[in-house]
Amino acid sequence: MVAGIKKFAGLDFVPTISDSEDDVPVLDSSDDEKVEVKKTAKKNKSKKNKKKAAGADGLDEDVHEDLNAGFKFDLEADDTTSNFQGWNFMGEANEDDPEAPIKKDVDLDKIIRRKGGLVKMAHIDTKEEEEEKEEEAHHSDDEELAMDGFGMGAPAKNEDEDDSEDESEEEEQEEEEQEELTVEKGGKNDEVVEEDDSEEAKADFYAPETEANDAKKQMYDNFNSLSLSRPVLKGLASLGYVKPSPIQSATIPIALLGKDIIAGAVTGSGKTAAFMIPIIERLLYKPGKIASTRVIVLLPTRELALQVADVGKQIARFVSGITFGLAVGGLNLRQQEQLLKSRPDIVIATPGRFIDHIRNSASFNVDSVEILVMDEADRMLEEGFQDELNEIMGLLPSNRQNLLFSATMNSKIKSLVSLSLKRPVRIMIDPPRKAATKLTQEFVRIRKRDHLKPALLFNLIRKLDPMSQKRIVVFVARKETAHRLRIIMGLLGMSVGELHGSLTQEQRLDSVNKFKNLEVPVLVCTDLASRGLDIPKIEVVVNYDMPKSHEIYLHRVGRTARADREGRSVTLVGESSHDRSIVRAAIKSVEENKSLTQGKALGRNVDWIQIEETNKLVESMSDTVEEILVEEKEEKEILRAEMQLRKGENMLKHKKEIQARPRRTWFQNESDKKNSKLLGALSRNKKVTNSKKRKREESIADDGSRSYRKTKNDRVTDQERTFKKQKSANPNKKKGFSKRR
Repeated sequence: MVAGIKKFAGLDFVPTISDSEDDVPVLDSSDDEKVEVKKTAKKNKSKKNKKKAAGADGLDEDVHEDLNAGFKFDLEADDTTSNFQGWNFMGEANEDDPEAPIKKDVDLDKIIRRKGGLVKMAHIDTKEEEEEKEEEAHHSDDEELAMDGFGMGAPAKNEDEDDSEDESEEEEQEEEEQEELTVEKGGKNDEVVEEDDSEEAKADFYAPETEANDAKKQMYDNFNSLSLSRPVLKGLASLGYVKPSPIQSATIPIALLGKDIIAGAVTGSGKTAAFMIPIIERLLYKPGKIASTRVIVLLPTRELALQVADVGKQIARFVSGITFGLAVGGLNLRQQEQLLKSRPDIVIATPGRFIDHIRNSASFNVDSVEILVMDEADRMLEEGFQDELNEIMGLLPSNRQNLLFSATMNSKIKSLVSLSLKRPVRIMIDPPRKAATKLTQEFVRIRKRDHLKPALLFNLIRKLDPMSQKRIVVFVARKETAHRLRIIMGLLGMSVGELHGSLTQEQRLDSVNKFKNLEVPVLVCTDLASRGLDIPKIEVVVNYDMPKSHEIYLHRVGRTARADREGRSVTLVGESSHDRSIVRAAIKSVEENKSLTQGKALGRNVDWIQIEETNKLVESMSDTVEEILVEEKEEKEILRAEMQLRKGENMLKHKKEIQARPRRTWFQNESDKKNSKLLGALSRNKKVTNSKKRKREESIADDGSRSYRKTKNDRVTDQERTFKKQKSANPNKKKGFSKRR
């Protein structure tokens, strides 16, 4: 040992790994091994000297065939990357490279450019005209909206003008769906109003109100006052969190005690951190030797799940040993299975994919789950998720902590019973029907101008953001509308993104990222993005189509004016009573909370003459829009055929491996989901007056397998059963009859 390190005795440090193999110290070997090592080192040294000599003479012996021995680096070359085409992250095919990966999605912008769009913005006003119109709009904003929500910006109506609505096919379909969800009384459809829970029921179900009131009164100046650990505080500081928000001050201490919570607060108030902070704090004291999943976070959409996972990782970035897992649709299933095999501490999931992994991922189980979180809980408790939630509740341990959060958390006790809550503390920081404090709500009356809505949207965006430097979210009711608007705006020269359920997960993430980076300043989306998504600095929200309820309206406009910033919403209001009721509710909320909010409800004047001119241009492009849709459909079919071809090739190449895999089982197929959603909506919104129908629903509630409507066999069986009962009750009846006769 001493001989091996004698040569390093004079150094002030202990060398570990050197660039030279000759200088590696041999610390624990025998004398014979040391001699062999020295001989080997001498041979290597002589070989290296020979190679150097060969290189000096221009020889290329012992050079690998993949290496260019005569290569010389040109220091004076300027264009060293002239042929570089960029990193192919999106999987698009390179036409020059036949082995490049085949593209997965159709490039819609490319098709629009071929048709002459995305080149020059239509109807661009001069700078002076823009400034004059901005001043006019500023003056018109001073006039507050009437309480009925109308009377602004529309020309006087002729007496002979027909007041009946000119409904499109979409509106007729929506009315038919609405008729199914209302009560038929005397030939009129009257909306059913659910009865509120009684005070006795609330007292039995929830924890005492004094506990919630004390929690809401307790305010903290900083996170240090919450007695959190240093790694968690360091993570919060890195995110810029200094002072807990009201919802965080009220819920974090109670959550750390392990109690169930039902919490509601306005959008942008910090609900995600309100449940992630106590979860991470509790996981600091978990057993370190056994890996197991202890927390499940359920969310209604994939984008929201990805956002919550990102926030959780940021808070826990300085906490060692805490792992996260994602179980959401649209992303690679095998990668998720491999990640869940390691049993991460926190699994963030959507209900459908979560059930899929429990059923089909053999190494994943939920036996050790201690905390269940439901974000956007009121959405999760709707009928569309009810069957999935019932399945999940049956799989999770009953002895767990439950945390429910939402912006409009006003669910009835009846819908909460299935969650096995244990005297939850109900914390409502703000009124459930209240918009953000610095939100300016503007309304534009459409009257009978539905056909002008695309042109109106284009002019509104140009008015609100002439330099394309603001983030604007446009909400529509249907996926088809979002896609068509993207094409129309593209042909008018405006770059617009779309976000809805018909896109692949890669397309959805790409749209959100481009919108965040202002590559695309306008995002047209369905209510998929109305809940929970926190995209920084959204300045404007436009309701192109009116939402179905005031709660959804609050979620939509809650995308702006977040984190105490100012924001604006513009809503296009039709003539239906449904549209009017939502406007009235929004104005009433502003009027009732004038002392607590800086928001306003205003009417916006628009230049209908200019919009008519823009509409003429839009109508002239109708054939081009249809051509783009047809061309896009054809390209999709080609891509689908290529995918089927690759699938067939893989099947031939890896047939045995594919057939050896266990078959995946599914909780519900698409038809089951649709039927369940329809039945659930009918049972929730329809009050049955017919006694037979009521008996049928009661029998289904008692036994889901039985239906009140009997088949022929059922009737025959009932008749035989009745006859046997009568015969057993009167055994001598037949004999007595024969004697009398």
